[in-house]
Amino acid sequence: MRRIRIFDTTLRDGDQAAGFAFSPDEKIALARALEAAGVDIIETGFPLSSAPDREVCRVLARELSVPTAVMCRGRREDIKKTAEVFQGGVPGVLHISLPVSKTHINAKFGKPEQHILKLAAETVSYAAGLAAAVELGAEDATRADREFLADYCETALDAGAQIVNIADTLGLCSPRQMGDLIAYLVNRIPRFSAGAILSVHCHNDLGLAAANTLAAIAAGCSQVEVSVSGIGERAGNAALEEVYANLEARGDSPGAATGIRREKIGPLIDLAAGITGYGGSPLKPLSGWNTRAHGSGIHQQGLSRRRETYSLPLLEQMNLRPERIVLSRHSGREGVRLFARRYCGIDLPPERLVRAAALVKGAPRAATGISEFIVLLAEIQALPPEYPGPLVIRDFSETFSEEGWPPGLKKFRVELSLGPCGKGTGELYHLEGEGETETAAIPAALSALPGPALSVAKTAVSGSGGWFRLYAEISAGGRLYPVERTGAIPGRLLCECCLDAVNGEGLRRALSNR
Repeated sequence: MRRIRIFDTTLRDGDQAAGFAFSPDEKIALARALEAAGVDIIETGFPLSSAPDREVCRVLARELSVPTAVMCRGRREDIKKTAEVFQGGVPGVLHISLPVSKTHINAKFGKPEQHILKLAAETVSYAAGLAAAVELGAEDATRADREFLADYCETALDAGAQIVNIADTLGLCSPRQMGDLIAYLVNRIPRFSAGAILSVHCHNDLGLAAANTLAAIAAGCSQVEVSVSGIGERAGNAALEEVYANLEARGDSPGAATGIRREKIGPLIDLAAGITGYGGSPLKPLSGWNTRAHGSGIHQQGLSRRRETYSLPLLEQMNLRPERIVLSRHSGREGVRLFARRYCGIDLPPERLVRAAALVKGAPRAATGISEFIVLLAEIQALPPEYPGPLVIRDFSETFSEEGWPPGLKKFRVELSLGPCGKGTGELYHLEGEGETETAAIPAALSALPGPALSVAKTAVSGSGGWFRLYAEISAGGRLYPVERTGAIPGRLLCECCLDAVNGEGLRRALSNR
């Protein structure tokens, strides 16, 4: 079985990306999660970029159970100072990179290609005496002359490098081109089949980073450089989770295996999203909240008969977003049946199922939430007579930083009504909650309600221009409800999501007590 080494560069390339600079504590937390996820090497940063970065690289080199890598320029004084991170015999990788395309060589050195070969030999020879391993990167390798690139790789190995990294620096390569290039280097340089490591680092400027990385694996490379959710310079890098899932899901690279622990991927993505504030698009592969959402009647019918029709077990094993049924005019009877059973705990008899599906198709909303669905169930007389009805919002307001409050503290005032069929004619609740975020303040307000305990596990928002989509995973009574709302006020949307969970759990309990 050919072992593919996962070299994670979230803490270096991701840290360099515009708007993603991590604090030392954030780097340590991410490094621990990467270690738990089973990556082989963690690139912890660019030590000479700042004193805090240098210290956190030093700490992680000593405390992690997996090797760390650090990057530096190919100058002797930089190499010497950077290697101090590994003082005391700590194993680690010095990652140095030199340009190999004529465009980069001319722009940065203004000298012929042979100068780069001489510099590579001198740089690697010097670095090899200061660290356990040296990785020499070939910047802009996919635009370099192939013969020269092969000479560069051989020069690096002759000088003592254990790893040579082929960088598609601008993400211009196609999978076919990447596969051809890696196959050429593997065939041209036998040492890449006899222990020396050929690595790839693919950028995502044209959306092909993961595809190019997989093509490189199929062609014979033995290490891939990735980052969590693909964060990195410009459009980012190949996403760790995408490369891993593709290796696991298909036989594109027979005999290729990693040491990744699939159940740790979801928590790792969530941690990175919490630190960076970057949740990606709802449609982002694997980590987007639409990844396991099903809104089509055809898909919902398939799921009701056999889960594997439209759901990959691998995604559940990776602890990503929970599977979700979304009701809309596109849904049919099987979608309604699934929704009713999953979120309300009710099995609808055939005649009521037909009526419920017709009402869903005629609903004015783009999607029917749990609370609206319970109102719909009341219309078709599918609820127990003792059930009082769902909670609905009568009034919602929010204020910021009132006199005597800490700056930035938000206070939410919510007026809810509990009444038959959700008409708002029953008991009123006037609730208030405060906190630095909606996620803290709104559950605090709703905690005064009778019924199941409520907590917000995750939230994500997309949209602009006064219109938002808010996704939330709400726990009510220990049961997880993945829900989504659209509208103009994110705080109100989160409140509606919370009420979906409260109302779904309330109906489920009412039915179980009959």
